[in-house]
Amino acid sequence: MSRLSPSLHRHDPYWDIDGAGARRVRAQRRLTRSAAWVVVVAIIAAALSRLPTLDPAYLIEGQGRPIFAAVLLTLLGAAALLALARVRRASTH
Repeated sequence: MSRLSPSLHRHDPYWDIDGAGARRVRAQRRLTRSAAWVVVVAIIAAALSRLPTLDPAYLIEGQGRPIFAAVLLTLLGAAALLALARVRRASTH
């Protein structure tokens, strides 16, 4: 049996088999997920637009080095958590 080619987007193979109620629930979930992403992006954009400006020399050379290190380690940790979540999701499907 030949394998199905991977699609660019997630595709529900049972979309046409299930009834209208199941399709409606899946469409509502997809809409809710998209709306949640829009809200998260809007909150992040609003927070970033309110940040004060900082002198880069203060962060790299001055007393701001611990702040810079904390920010870099936080970004590294967030990237590791996102990668772990993707690996766990891929292993369950």
